[in-house]
Amino acid sequence: MGYSEKLKKLFDGITLHAEDLLFLESFQIKYLPDRVPQKEFSILLRAYPVIQRFLISKQPQIENFINAILKENKPIIDKTVISESCDELVWEIADQIVYNKYPEIYDQKVSFRWDINEIIDNHLLEGKVVADVGAGSGMLAFLLSKYAKMVYAIEPNTSFRNFIRDKAIKEDCRKIFSIDGFLDSIPLPDNSIDILMTSNAIGWNLEQELQEIERVVRSNGQVIHLMRAIGNEEEKPFHEKLISSDWKYECFNYQDSTGIKLKYIKNMM
Repeated sequence: MGYSEKLKKLFDGITLHAEDLLFLESFQIKYLPDRVPQKEFSILLRAYPVIQRFLISKQPQIENFINAILKENKPIIDKTVISESCDELVWEIADQIVYNKYPEIYDQKVSFRWDINEIIDNHLLEGKVVADVGAGSGMLAFLLSKYAKMVYAIEPNTSFRNFIRDKAIKEDCRKIFSIDGFLDSIPLPDNSIDILMTSNAIGWNLEQELQEIERVVRSNGQVIHLMRAIGNEEEKPFHEKLISSDWKYECFNYQDSTGIKLKYIKNMM
C-alpha cells in the first residue's frame, strides 16, 4: 500500500482538495521537494497557478524546484488525468494538510501508543520542567502534564498550537504552555529544562537538533526520543547517529500490536 493510500485509510471520511495546499505553512512548503511526486505536482501547479504563486511567495526557496519540475514534465490536457494526479498529490501530503485544516481530527485518528511506564517512571517527573518538542496535537504533552510541574509543548504548526491551548482551557490544565518553535531552534534559555522529549519528531536537521537539545537540558537532566521502527529494524540513519560515541544514547525496544517502538535515552552529565 502506497503512502497516499495509507493516509486515505487513516483519514477516512475527510475530503481534501487541491486548494487545501493554501493551508500549508512556510516550513512545510520548504520540505515539499522531499515529499511530493514530481509529475503529479507539476500537473497540479499548471492546473492551479494560484497555488504555484502562493507557494513561492510563502517560501521563495522552493521556486527553483518548481521551475525544474515544470521544465521536466510536459503539460497534460486530459481532464481525467489532471483530476487523478491532483488527488494523488494531495493525499500524498495529506498529513501536512490535516495538521493545518483538521487538527482535532488528527488528534482523534492518530493514536499515541505509549504508556507512561514505558516512557519514564512517573515519579521522576515530579517537580520537573519538561519540554515536548514537535508536540503535534499535544498527546505526549498532556500525558506528561499529569505528573510534571510544567510542560512546554513546542510546536511550529499554528493550528496545533491553537488546538493545544484550547484543549488545555477545556480540561483546565494549567501546566501546559504551547509555544512556537522547532527542534533545531528551541525558544528556551540555556540549561532551562529538566527533561526533554520528542515523539516521532526528530530527524529533519538531526545534528543541529541534537546540539540544541544539549544546550537547553540541564546537567543531570534527561532526554527521551520516542520513535516508530520500520519493520524489525531500528530507524536509520537516526539509530546509528544516536547510539554513536558522539551522542551516547541508549536504545530500548518495545513491542505492541502495531510493531516495534523505539525509545532512545540520554542522561546528561
